[in-house]
Amino acid sequence: MFQEKVRSRLCLLTEGKDQPVELSEREFHLIEKSEGGEADLRVGISGECILFRGLEKRKLQYFKNNKCADYVIFESGDDICIVHIFELKRTVKKDEWDHIKQQFSGALQNALALAGVLEVSISLENVRLHTVYRNDKLNDAANPAVLRKKLHDKSTGSKDSAGSDWNSRQISLEFPQGVLFSHHKIKLDIENGTGEYTLCSGHQQHEAVG
Repeated sequence: MFQEKVRSRLCLLTEGKDQPVELSEREFHLIEKSEGGEADLRVGISGECILFRGLEKRKLQYFKNNKCADYVIFESGDDICIVHIFELKRTVKKDEWDHIKQQFSGALQNALALAGVLEVSISLENVRLHTVYRNDKLNDAANPAVLRKKLHDKSTGSKDSAGSDWNSRQISLEFPQGVLFSHHKIKLDIENGTGEYTLCSGHQQHEAVG
């Protein structure tokens, strides 16, 4: 549970059920209705969390990087705060993946600003990145571009640099130097774009379900 000083400072924000900022101990509903997203994810939580909705539309204008992910969750832990950043996409391909990483960086700088207002202490090692998607074009074996790239890499002995970190459990963001962050892929139902995800409390593994 968050400290009382954090809870009292929530009054500075537009907080409440289905409001831009929401405090809950049960679940959050993350929805993306744009053509590039069209996603519906229910996030189960087992401890007190603060959700920041529509961050991309409410981001601070002071930063050079004006890109921003969709949602941020502050998860209370034992004397720590775990930050979860969610970006919802319909399809992930090479160019889109590069863009998503910039959105993660933009959301992180806004999350740190919000943490300052709430007096929440954040360590970068406790930041988790989540990409929510329907279609994975980076691993699509039927994609001719992917096949050509794999054949080229095999013939030259080179490593796949085009989105190769998409399959890694850690990715590097320039913030402002290169920093490694934990990354989780959440695949939605390919037909209707719905899914469920559960955040385990504390330092336990965060896992996708359904």
